[in-house]
Amino acid sequence: MLFMLIGLIFVLAAILVWRKSGVRHPYSKGVLLAILITVTAAVCLAQNYTASLIPEANDGIGISNEPARWIIGEDGWSRESFKAWFENAMYLALLLIAAYPAVLALEARRERR
Repeated sequence: MLFMLIGLIFVLAAILVWRKSGVRHPYSKGVLLAILITVTAAVCLAQNYTASLIPEANDGIGISNEPARWIIGEDGWSRESFKAWFENAMYLALLLIAAYPAVLALEARRERR
């Protein structure tokens, strides 16, 4: 949960800095940054979920990488929760990828005015 809050603050801060410095299309760049963070998180969560499917390899169920630990936390470990976290990260990444062209088009339209 802390990972998501820090990621959101980072993206919002980057958008503000880009707006203040006059960078073109700061919101779409912010969405791209959010996509990058979300896809990275999804990869870490996917690796953690697949590692949990082979408990013999890890001497039981556990968190297999630090980013997954930052996202999931220390409570409620189960294969089902690992899968749910991974699926939610993928849905968020797909939503952001779908939103990117719309945000870019809105920014381009606003810039033409």
